[in-house]
Amino acid sequence: MQQQMVMMQDEFQTKGQNTQWADIVSQAVDTKFEMVSAGINMVEKSIEETKQKALEFKDKEDRRNNIILYKVPECPPGSYEEIIEHDSDFFLDACTNALDLEVTRADVKKIYRIGKRGPEVRPLLVCLSSGMLKNHIMETTFKLRKTEKFKDVVISHDMTKLEREQCKKTCSRCKTAGSPRTFGEFIFRVRGSPGNMKVVKLRKRM
Repeated sequence: MQQQMVMMQDEFQTKGQNTQWADIVSQAVDTKFEMVSAGINMVEKSIEETKQKALEFKDKEDRRNNIILYKVPECPPGSYEEIIEHDSDFFLDACTNALDLEVTRADVKKIYRIGKRGPEVRPLLVCLSSGMLKNHIMETTFKLRKTEKFKDVVISHDMTKLEREQCKKTCSRCKTAGSPRTFGEFIFRVRGSPGNMKVVKLRKRM
């Protein structure tokens, strides 16, 4: 009888040890699984970030030679050719007579209005033949306000969605910096190319 009790006690201890080892192994497996899952999530996040950067880079390249003109009067509804000719003539006229640049129709690779026709004047997108020509135009846009015909026209970069968001944040900082209390003899303006814009302090012209 005593021997049987000893055997039962040994069996109980063995089962307890087995249960403890099973728990240890289970915890180790769970920990390893969590580590592997975290590693997979990091890899997936890295792949997605790389993908988004690649898409952003391609989008920038597609827009690299583009500019957008705002407040360009639209011609009455007509044929596609008539609309393109009207917008092209206006753009070339602005380049020649306001910006003092030699720009021809061959320099305009594509030109079209953004969005559907409505009560508001739609922006005019112009795809140029080179980045150098675009830079010349952007460097001379200040001349527009010196003319009667083009003084209300605004020319800007064709920015990606991310660049537009960054631009809005920079403009917001500019407004804060240029509050009436901090103006004095200076004004604050946003300067720089898309993705690299910053607020600069300029002395007011007397």
